Amino acid sequence: MAKIYPPLAGSEWVNGDKAAPIKMLLHGLSGPVTVKGEPYGTGNPIPMPPSGLDDQKIADVLTYVRANFGNNAPAVSADEVRSLREKFKDRSELWTIPELTADK
Repeated sequence: MAKIYPPLAGSEWVNGDKAAPIKMLLHGLSGPVTVKGEPYGTGNPIPMPPSGLDDQKIADVLTYVRANFGNNAPAVSADEVRSLREKFKDRSELWTIPELTADK
């Protein structure tokens, strides 16, 4: 859906640092996001809920997306997901883009 859901193809969020999409799938995402210079979810953004997937499934999904749709990024391991799940085990809120980019 145009301007609501951002594309996966060529997305800097998909192809960049693994931690951001792992965090998004673990805890969800709230607020607008910019992909390839285009804003998505402005006005009345639809939040992305946590995936509810286990560590291996999150790794599998992200590895697939990072290697398809014209993307060419390294695989994600279940250990990488597990590490971030443990690090943020007390988090109960959806991530925001400012939070995800603060660590960079």
